[in-house]
Amino acid sequence: MQMSATPFALAPLALAAFLALGAPYAAHAQSTGSAGTPVEISITAQPLAQALTELARQARITLVATPALLAGKTAPAVTGRLTTRQALERLLAGSGLSADIDGTAVTIQRTAQPASDGHATLPAVTVSAQVERSAMTELTGSYTSPALTIGKMTQSIRETPQSVSVVTRQQMDDKNLTSLDQVLAQSTGVTRSQRNFGDHKFTIRGFAVDNDNYMIDGVSGTLYSSTGWLPLDTAILDRVEVLRGAGGLIVGASDPSGAVNLVRKRPRTERHFDVTASVGSWSNYRTEIDTGGPLNAEGTIRARMVAAYEDRKYFYDVTHSRQPLFYGVIDADLGRDTTLTLGVRHQQKTADGFWLFGLPRYNDGGALDVSRSTSLVQDWNRQRATVNEAFAEVEHRFDGDWRAKVSYNHTEGELDQKVAIPRGAVDRATGTGTRFYSLYFKDLKVVSDGIDANVTGSFAAFGGTHQILVGANASRQRVKNNSASLDDGTAINVFNPNHGAIPDPMRPGWSSEEDSRDRRYGIYASARLQLAEPLHMLLGARLSWLDYRASERLSASQLRDDKVDHQLTPYAGVVYDLNKQWSLYASYADTFQPQSQYRSVSGDTLKPAIGANYEAGVKGELYNGRLNVSAAVFSVRKNNIAVSDAANYGNCPGTSADAECFRNGSTLRSKGFEAEASGEILPGWQVAAGYTYVTSRNDEGGSINAETPRHLLRASTTYRLPGPWNAWTIGGGVSAQTGYSYFAGDDPEVRMGEGARAVWDLRAAYRINRHWTAALNVANLFDKRYYAMLGELRRGNYYGEPRNVTLTLRGSF
Repeated sequence: MQMSATPFALAPLALAAFLALGAPYAAHAQSTGSAGTPVEISITAQPLAQALTELARQARITLVATPALLAGKTAPAVTGRLTTRQALERLLAGSGLSADIDGTAVTIQRTAQPASDGHATLPAVTVSAQVERSAMTELTGSYTSPALTIGKMTQSIRETPQSVSVVTRQQMDDKNLTSLDQVLAQSTGVTRSQRNFGDHKFTIRGFAVDNDNYMIDGVSGTLYSSTGWLPLDTAILDRVEVLRGAGGLIVGASDPSGAVNLVRKRPRTERHFDVTASVGSWSNYRTEIDTGGPLNAEGTIRARMVAAYEDRKYFYDVTHSRQPLFYGVIDADLGRDTTLTLGVRHQQKTADGFWLFGLPRYNDGGALDVSRSTSLVQDWNRQRATVNEAFAEVEHRFDGDWRAKVSYNHTEGELDQKVAIPRGAVDRATGTGTRFYSLYFKDLKVVSDGIDANVTGSFAAFGGTHQILVGANASRQRVKNNSASLDDGTAINVFNPNHGAIPDPMRPGWSSEEDSRDRRYGIYASARLQLAEPLHMLLGARLSWLDYRASERLSASQLRDDKVDHQLTPYAGVVYDLNKQWSLYASYADTFQPQSQYRSVSGDTLKPAIGANYEAGVKGELYNGRLNVSAAVFSVRKNNIAVSDAANYGNCPGTSADAECFRNGSTLRSKGFEAEASGEILPGWQVAAGYTYVTSRNDEGGSINAETPRHLLRASTTYRLPGPWNAWTIGGGVSAQTGYSYFAGDDPEVRMGEGARAVWDLRAAYRINRHWTAALNVANLFDKRYYAMLGELRRGNYYGEPRNVTLTLRGSF
């Protein structure tokens, strides 16, 4: 498949934008805020290290101290509208410690002792570690996060030697991103590709982000994918962390595309009641309630409840969906050093007139001349999906910054689907060629369990401070997939579809009853070693075991039996700090994909395909961490992919008589450049912008994923107006990319494609009073007509949303 890129001058535009971001630093560094400004503080009595971490989050300051200074010390409860200095004085009272405040940077040190000459002297203290930064983004108002948890060790974006983005709670609220697929569509370097039966995939650097690449609070599971039959509702999330490149150390078996960590909201230390109501184009109505706080006077038991309901139609005809959500979580301090978390989630979606497979194209490759409201559905089409989840976590904090954590998720999902499937390219001369070729029925049940246990901490040795992580995880997924179909042949007039052409059918007996079981186990370890004051080396490895079996109940036949034992996945990186703000880095990471369903001519199963990511770049952490910037070059290879052994076709040992033999052989490659900036570039001005340049090829010289554009620019920004206009916030964004084309999968003689595009959005918000804010969002401001996804000539082509408007009212009490 050969891709032809449409010329589009995005690269100079993106580079100029990133250079421009550097201009304000020197001029405005002193106006980014002050630790002397009073803010609302609410901190419960707890260990001093945790109390300081909470203060850093609430007051938006950077705290630095040695773990030994804080070990064994507790802090009292501190509440009220206080300056940072006032809050610190209360927290540190009686501890023998004091704070040195420089702007928004705070260093904790021993209290000065009077010397014999009457002057105060301070014992020598080497500041070698930070109080752990809170990674929570809620209430920060920021488009960046001070820390990440996707690697299970809490560290900053700058300390991570791979490309990583964070979509914060503020971004989700500002752009009304209510489902995970919408969040990923805003992320740097992420594109969406069409797949059959609605199981669309996001891709990063040309490779698919499969179900195995997703985690929730660091625990893997089947039902967290951003697409398919029930994308996660973001009302329960604090942030979404997206790692680009191979993430084998984190997720084990996967494509070398990346990893996505979904981080749930947790109970807050203060009581709150938040309500959101929105109304949008095409009768899109949504309401959210988010409430919680301490359940006892001591604040040792905290709870939170999130409920949402969405009732909406779409820009295309017939489809109407309803989606309720409930989420509840409790944090309980079992003692000074141990916290237990318990939670549940129920999410459901019913879609009447459910649309599957999109539109066809003309048989010459051109796009249909039809309205964007056109859908090829029958009014009895339906899809009903339900997910129920329970989770638990126990974290124990030892002396210093050592901690142990065990997390467990149990998820059950059900899907009931009945659809008429359209297929067939349209003859441009006659307007015919599309028919309902099948009436399809599906019943799917999934049970997923995941557990992760790890220990993290730091120690001093050989003149440096080192961090280590040791852990193990396991997951199990059981799937029962029943399906049936009825042949049809009803012709479709794509220019004037009849949504009642076929009577509502009764389901026949199941023609397929497939059972599958997927078990995965892994042990992992990583270390961040300080080789010198500015130089850190990161080393890690994972051993993985995998057992996947699939069988057909009706025929009593085994479909697959894949097994991988002790597959090693290494990881290495280096970070060199140029100064307190800038670092250079380089890294190697790999991953693997099992291929034991294929056999060679010798009868052996094929070795796994290995994906490797090579990356080098520069990262900056500016404005005391309120702005993160980065630029990187990367090269990704996936080797030993199974290919047909043409010299040994049929009667392959260990398979059925007519089975094909395979061999390890094919290689997929991609390479490119990325640049990103996220956070506050001026007081009140938030930005999240990313540019990606990527090329890819297979052994035949074609693109490995034609829908991955060569140039991709994503940018969002908001600005709170100054002075008497400060009740107003304005913002906007753009998603721009180059065009692409490829030979159709169902007719290799015909080329199809999509041109370059830029889709803009606009936002204005007004703070009515301290409790209420109203916002107006306009998406696709200039009503750009385009296809968001392409499939084949006969099906799988989806229009992007036309211009639409959403009015949102938020209340916070």
